[in-house]
Amino acid sequence: MKKPISIIVLVLVFASQIFAQNALSPGQPEKAGYKYRINDAHCHYLDFVQETDGIDVLLEQMDNAGVDNIVLFGLSVTKLWTDFDRERPIYYDDNDAPVYYYAFTDVILAEAIKKLPKEQKDRIYPMICGFNPVDKNGVDHIKRMVEMYPGLWVGIGEVFFRHDDLTRMTYGRNPTANCASMEPVYEYAAEKNLPVWIHSDIGDPISNKATFLYEMEEAVKDHPKTKMVWCHIGNTRGVNVKGLSEITIRLLKAYPNLYYDISWVVFEQIIAPEGKPDPEWVAIFEQFPTRFMVGTDKIGGFSDYVQTIRKYDVLLDALTPGTAKKLASENMFELLPKR
Repeated sequence: MKKPISIIVLVLVFASQIFAQNALSPGQPEKAGYKYRINDAHCHYLDFVQETDGIDVLLEQMDNAGVDNIVLFGLSVTKLWTDFDRERPIYYDDNDAPVYYYAFTDVILAEAIKKLPKEQKDRIYPMICGFNPVDKNGVDHIKRMVEMYPGLWVGIGEVFFRHDDLTRMTYGRNPTANCASMEPVYEYAAEKNLPVWIHSDIGDPISNKATFLYEMEEAVKDHPKTKMVWCHIGNTRGVNVKGLSEITIRLLKAYPNLYYDISWVVFEQIIAPEGKPDPEWVAIFEQFPTRFMVGTDKIGGFSDYVQTIRKYDVLLDALTPGTAKKLASENMFELLPKR
């Protein structure tokens, strides 16, 4: 009788080990030890010289971070390395050399996704960004990408308009969210149900007033059928616009097609300074639980991906469970077209 019991015990031990391994395996972030499942609504696959740690590294970091799905952009501009600069610049503000629009960024992203197995491909929601916003031909680039990679794209962005020092460094006329050349882009986005992710600084660091609010508001108001995501709540480095919370509430009440992501510096500067959620912003999220999303805003490098996305846990803990779930994961899916 002892031998059969021993065999049964061994089988049970082996089965429990297999179960434990499966419970913690990559691709199952809900069991990765985190309280909240998260969808990353803002990440760049490429940096300012169109380089990347790679799609496999990104997916591994998503698993490590408990991230199920991701909105992924290329990067619409690339940094010029001039012949008189001894060191190669990587980030846009490494030196004063300009940046220029780089259409191939969308192809790089699409080809990386194409090579993935279906279960991994389905976790990625790619956007088109490699067009010049001040060129009325820009919409044709978007249409070509849709034709070249049918069924792949779920949105447009991140489109750079006003963007601190990046604005003056960009070749050509500076784009704004309400410029005439964006009209056909917004119209096509509405026709195809493609939400548009927009970077448009709300103010300037000198006056700390909402100097450029009208540009974004006109775009949202004039295109009510186009869903727009105002990245970083319009915030940027060195800008601390007075009355940002009141402005945000007013816009959300007025424009049902407007959404926000709270990625990048707005989180540390305004929403949760020193890691403590501001009660005023917690109340705003509770008042408009379906209009905000979280994101990493990583740019081609993913070494600190886990820390960047899990910083939102402190905010999610401050929200009611239903609102926390919406910000962390549900709102992204509600906004994106079904595929």
